[in-house]
Amino acid sequence: MTPSRKRLTLFIAVPVMLFFLPISIYFVDTASASDTVARNVSIEGIDVSGLSGAEASAVADAYATGLKSNLVTVSIADTQFSLDPAAIGVTFETDTAVSRALGENKDGLTGWLKAFSSKVDVPVEGSIDAGLLSVHIGEWEIEGIENPAFEGNVAVENREVVFEYPHSGLAVDRDMAFDLVAAAVMEGSNEVIVLPLVDSDPTLTNDDIDAAVARAELIIERGVTLTNDVYGFEYTVDPFNMARALVVHVVRGTPPSIEFSVDSTVLGPLVEIRRATFEVPPVDAYWEIIEVDDHEDWPENYAITDSPQEDEEGLPEDDVIELIPSTMGTKLDVNRVVQSIEAAALGDGTGDLVLELTAEPGFSTEDALAYGELYEVSEFTTFMPGTNRAHNIALMADTIDGYMVMPGETFSVNEVIGQRTLAKGYKYDCAIVGGEFSCEQDQVNVGAGVSQFGTTIFNAIFFGCYEDVVHQPHSIYFSRYPEGREATLGYPSPDVAFINNTEAPVIIKTSHTKRSITVTFFGNNGGMRCDSERSERSGYTSASLDYQTDPEVFVAPGAEVVKSAGSGGWSVTVTRVFYDAQGTEIEREPFYWRYRGEKNVILLHPCDPRVGGSGECPDPVPGVVGLTEAAAKAAISAAGYSWVVKYIPEDPGAPDRVVSQSVAGGSYVSPSTAITIFVDNTPIVPDP
Repeated sequence: MTPSRKRLTLFIAVPVMLFFLPISIYFVDTASASDTVARNVSIEGIDVSGLSGAEASAVADAYATGLKSNLVTVSIADTQFSLDPAAIGVTFETDTAVSRALGENKDGLTGWLKAFSSKVDVPVEGSIDAGLLSVHIGEWEIEGIENPAFEGNVAVENREVVFEYPHSGLAVDRDMAFDLVAAAVMEGSNEVIVLPLVDSDPTLTNDDIDAAVARAELIIERGVTLTNDVYGFEYTVDPFNMARALVVHVVRGTPPSIEFSVDSTVLGPLVEIRRATFEVPPVDAYWEIIEVDDHEDWPENYAITDSPQEDEEGLPEDDVIELIPSTMGTKLDVNRVVQSIEAAALGDGTGDLVLELTAEPGFSTEDALAYGELYEVSEFTTFMPGTNRAHNIALMADTIDGYMVMPGETFSVNEVIGQRTLAKGYKYDCAIVGGEFSCEQDQVNVGAGVSQFGTTIFNAIFFGCYEDVVHQPHSIYFSRYPEGREATLGYPSPDVAFINNTEAPVIIKTSHTKRSITVTFFGNNGGMRCDSERSERSGYTSASLDYQTDPEVFVAPGAEVVKSAGSGGWSVTVTRVFYDAQGTEIEREPFYWRYRGEKNVILLHPCDPRVGGSGECPDPVPGVVGLTEAAAKAAISAAGYSWVVKYIPEDPGAPDRVVSQSVAGGSYVSPSTAITIFVDNTPIVPDP
């Protein structure tokens, strides 16, 4: 019984194993080939069974590359042309073909079993650019057809617009040509493709050509203007260069058209030349002052008062202040400008000069606006006599004009101007030196007279309610200045300086005419106002007496020459009164000053003890008339003078006698003075 069971078991097991064997092979096969191409699958007839996706892609790409490199030969009216598939933009969908190949014969057990008996060939789809092919066909028509259909022509030659009207003729049947060429490219055909011809009328009309000519002439005639309002830049293309750059082309496409463009190789170098003009560093925001009145029309008898100058008849109105926005640094993009030129040329002839923005300004428009509105806070004017002093004052004023003092900063005239020198253009003028009025051509007198500017700016500080740091009135009072409320200037001192104690910038504006200097402060002091009060004079003193010698002025011993009568001195106090925006007095600030007055200068001979002399003064010039020549010379020499002899032979008289002298006897002259004696040496002839 046992053997029989074994045979039965074997009999049953073998069929079962035969049934499950294919299934087992399927699972093993599919598991090992999940990322490869199934059996009996090809791409364009090339077996790719068992290849990975990358390997199949290499096969498909090689196939496509072969088609792209296969030159196609076409014939038009017995004229042959060679066509490179790349020239008509041929493309192949190799990725799509590989993806499809990887999916074939993998639809379960049925597909797996089917792969053993049936083959699948996957095509590589491709396409061409119909527009590019149309351009080539248009060129072939012109060259190959004796009487081709012609769409006309418009061009610019030698800066003139030339044209040809369209006419009928033969043309390639475009629809059939596209199909034939596409098939030849996709198949890699080596046969000559004959393109069929048909009768054809042009699409463009004479009116189209005329309109294109008129447009080209208009573009050339008006040229192009690009502007950048932010930077004030302008770039123009004149008619000459516009004619050089304009390109007009009849495109023989489907449908044909007339296209306008510009030649960047012509315009690019022209734009590049302007790079330095259009590439600028960033510019800070600033305030510009617009003068309403230049002060030339002020009355001749206008006088300085103790009040700030307000808008009254004959006085200037407030100037206008305008915020000029900041600008960023710029960089020129030539290609972008050329594109703008093309857009403008094909438009109305104008456009924007667009620049690339680079560096940020240090003081932006936003920074300026944060300070609030600025306005005229104070203004003061003085009048200036003298040519040189007017020159010096104008030079100093022009240097300071527009200077901006930020909140918390200190402004010093001497720090901004520096030492006044001839090299800077300053001239000699009178100055107070050691309590005396001096007009010498000495270093101390270079740039003199600018104290008038010191007085003018100090009063602008005073009435603007700004904090005084340093100022010094003159030691001698001048009636052209407001008493006690004036300031002198020297280098390195005296100086005029103030602190901007407000929360807004102060902009110093200066202006001048031939006879006046004006300083105006623009800012925002919160609406404060300052007035001036002056005390009575007190503590009068007489002019101090000062004895001096002057090597350029001869003073006889014992004599006195008044060089300066001098003036008395006194004390005075000027008080600055502060008012808030509502007009309420909030503070008083006194400024005390004592005028010493000008010295009474008396010139003496150097021998005078009052100027340090020994008291031993020179002898007067001796009287030598009537003396002999020898005696006269001896007398003059003994008195400490030199002599010169002149003979007068024609004058009758005793021989060898002095008849006159150039300086009278008893006079005092400079020891260096030579005394001329006139001697008569005519011999006496006795009577016969």
